[in-house]
Amino acid sequence: MTASQTSPVAAPAGPAPDAPIAAFCVFLAAAATLATGQLFGFLAFVPQLTERFGSAVKLGLPLFAAGYAVGMILLGSLAGRLGARRVLVVSLAAGGVLSLVTSLAPHVSVLLGLRFAEGLVLGGFPPAAFVASVQRVPQQKILFPNSAMVFGLLGSAGAAGLAARGLAATVGWRGGLVVFGLLLLVVAGVAAVQRGIAPGRPSPVHPYRLVGVELAGPEVLFSAACGMVTMATFVTTNGAAQKGPHPIAALLIVLGAVLTLLALAKLIVRRPADLRRIVGLVLTLAGAAVLHLSEDQVLVALALATVGATLTVPASIQQVVGNARKAIPVAVASFTCSLFVGGALAGLAVTGLVAIEPSTVTAVLLAGLALAGVGGVIRSAQSRRR
Repeated sequence: MTASQTSPVAAPAGPAPDAPIAAFCVFLAAAATLATGQLFGFLAFVPQLTERFGSAVKLGLPLFAAGYAVGMILLGSLAGRLGARRVLVVSLAAGGVLSLVTSLAPHVSVLLGLRFAEGLVLGGFPPAAFVASVQRVPQQKILFPNSAMVFGLLGSAGAAGLAARGLAATVGWRGGLVVFGLLLLVVAGVAAVQRGIAPGRPSPVHPYRLVGVELAGPEVLFSAACGMVTMATFVTTNGAAQKGPHPIAALLIVLGAVLTLLALAKLIVRRPADLRRIVGLVLTLAGAAVLHLSEDQVLVALALATVGATLTVPASIQQVVGNARKAIPVAVASFTCSLFVGGALAGLAVTGLVAIEPSTVTAVLLAGLALAGVGGVIRSAQSRRR
């Protein structure tokens, strides 16, 4: 039995020919930036939070990333069963409420618990958004919503990072979390009125039982491994750049690189997904190598890692959707989960919570990326022989 036989993604609701796809893509980009921006934007609040709560507050970054990853499985994999729109609304609304509550946190333990909880509920958004895109947008235009999501997942490091810095300087960390919370509630309302998304459809097998089935598939497993090491490299280089002398320039580099590649997406997507992923892994590897050899060139490393990740992630998602075994929503949730498992692990080193030499971190990333690159070449050669 194939994924198309069991997943409601295979039975899209069928948008009208004049459906406002551009507006849907703007919604995805804004919502993804706000959701993932709760991870990257938190860095701007850390200095003020540390003064208020102590150094333990740095745990808020990896805890959110861990919750985000877990939520992608717990909530995101239910997008087919419950309906993608319902998961979108619940995730964004609950995330907004928790951001507001976090702004009132009286103790560090409460703040850290709320950070994990917020990541958990927001984790349902990315998989549900990808599922909604497949249902909402004709296949020949799927590039546009996927690009919007990639902007949110990666470009949020620049967009939300800049916004959070501005908020920290003007209204402080509490006010910043209130602003993020209110904006999440707004996009939850926008999600509620989206049309062309199929309603939920119970399947004979609960999605949680299919996670292992999907991860046992060679393509999903390989894509998850690529995603984990790619995001870990991106978080590491971005974190190093934020600690450097030019943090604003670093955020602008991320934003500019992602936007440039998305502007060229029509040309890039003409290349096979496996080739795009290999090129992305090579560029990410180059970024890790530059950071390993010279921390003074951290902006170059960040640019390479950003371009590499912006190529690798959408190519991997395309491969995952095309090679899901039983349920596309579960396969997509498993892949997106891997991204933020890598982000959570890298966050422990970036925040200094785990005492690891930067050279050791980059050496591990180099080894992982090299193995992923070789694996990508082998898989590409095998697919061509078929």
